[in-house]
Amino acid sequence: MKIIEPSIILVRPQLPANIGFSARAMQNFGFKELILVSPREEWPNEKAYEVSANANKIIKDAKIFTSLNKALKSFNYVIATSSRKRFLPKPHINNFKSFFSKISFNKKIAIVFGPENSGLTNKDLLLCDFLFNIPVSKKNKSLNLSHSVAVVTHRIFEYFNNQEMSIIKDNISTKAEFEHFMKYLEKELDESGFLYPLEKKESMINNIQSLFLRAQLSKIEINMLRGMIKKLVNKKRR
Repeated sequence: MKIIEPSIILVRPQLPANIGFSARAMQNFGFKELILVSPREEWPNEKAYEVSANANKIIKDAKIFTSLNKALKSFNYVIATSSRKRFLPKPHINNFKSFFSKISFNKKIAIVFGPENSGLTNKDLLLCDFLFNIPVSKKNKSLNLSHSVAVVTHRIFEYFNNQEMSIIKDNISTKAEFEHFMKYLEKELDESGFLYPLEKKESMINNIQSLFLRAQLSKIEINMLRGMIKKLVNKKRR
């Protein structure tokens, strides 16, 4: 049976050893693509190789980006992980069965992990489609980065090795296509005076973005919305 292999994205990781251990967990459970966003230490780093066991190729092939936004441009679905509950207007994934049973094999999926000291920021989370919370004991809610990667990759590995899948083909847009649409929409809303008062502009845009992310728009739907907006704008300007 074919297996979907999500990419693992580590955002602002602090310790090279944690990157190495994360790569090792990926190798254990059949994951291949590692993406690093603004690692704190110089990269590549020998300390990551020292603890990676047989995962040297994953580290060698790791892609580096300066921002999460740039790292996500080619992906269709993005899952953010957190060891604590976040009260954001995002769908929560309680298990991977319901999620992966609806995803076609040709779609790119990213699973995003935050830095060791603080986790993902709300700004990071706004770029993601779903939230996955790792249940932990109330006595100690903090998980090491590499442990989090191991837990999530094992959960996905276990699912694909024990479940039969019903594949539904979809045509969800990439993050780059969605970003272009949001920039166009923000420009038109700004010019129309909708984003008022100014101090509420950012929160209004964030809410609109979250709304459209939950809709999981296809490329066709984005083009249709863009065409509708353009028609309305042109009619008003005549």
